[in-house]
Amino acid sequence: REGLAARQFRPGYQPKISLTTGRIVGFEALARWQHPTKGLLSPDYFGSVFAEHELSIALGEQMIRQAAADVRSWLDQGLECGRVAVNLSSADFSDPELAPRILRMLEDAGVHPACFEVEVTETVFLGRRTATASSILNELHKAGVSIALDDFGTGFASLTHLKQYPVDHIKIDQSFVRNLIDDDVDAAIVTAIVTLGHAMGLHTTAEGVETEEEGAILRQAGCDQFQGYAYARPMTAETIGSFLIATLSRPMVMPWAS
Repeated sequence: REGLAARQFRPGYQPKISLTTGRIVGFEALARWQHPTKGLLSPDYFGSVFAEHELSIALGEQMIRQAAADVRSWLDQGLECGRVAVNLSSADFSDPELAPRILRMLEDAGVHPACFEVEVTETVFLGRRTATASSILNELHKAGVSIALDDFGTGFASLTHLKQYPVDHIKIDQSFVRNLIDDDVDAAIVTAIVTLGHAMGLHTTAEGVETEEEGAILRQAGCDQFQGYAYARPMTAETIGSFLIATLSRPMVMPWAS
């Protein structure tokens, strides 16, 4: 609570890279806590906060506002950052006014919805909040915000949810990518997800890519994008600014890209 009040939570931005061109196409904003004595902390340390409804919503709002402000700052510098994605928790969907609240935050920052993406896990499609979640996601999608289904294949959602909800983007969970080279089953699952996504007109992103060999296999499978340590770890907003400037002057093309 003290950390939230002191605005010690900040996004750490991890680039999303096109597997075709090797260029940056967007970022995911990952929650980080700049603790006054313990240093920079990841959700592994403070993730239990999401079990508390009020704190979870407060953290989500702080992340969205900061991400929108950072996007505005990059655009003001003439830097193209693609879509920036922020994760929404199940608690966020308890607020039926979530969509207009997010759109208001973007408007306040002067950021067009087309610059923004929300990532949701399959849990938001389950239980009593299904109708509310559907309404919220449809309103955001209609306004131009992209909807990404995170950790695809690891939850309990049915494939019919890809039809029922306005999903634009599937994120392949890193548990399938981790053993991509040595496990034929994981490789088959990744290929199947990519094929399904493309058949439905959806973009696909592989998470947790750590080697060039994994990137080459994903590109061969037709995956659109990746994020992971093979390219970059999450960075601060200030670092991203200089990173984008360097990328514009000297494009960082991956070895497998054409």
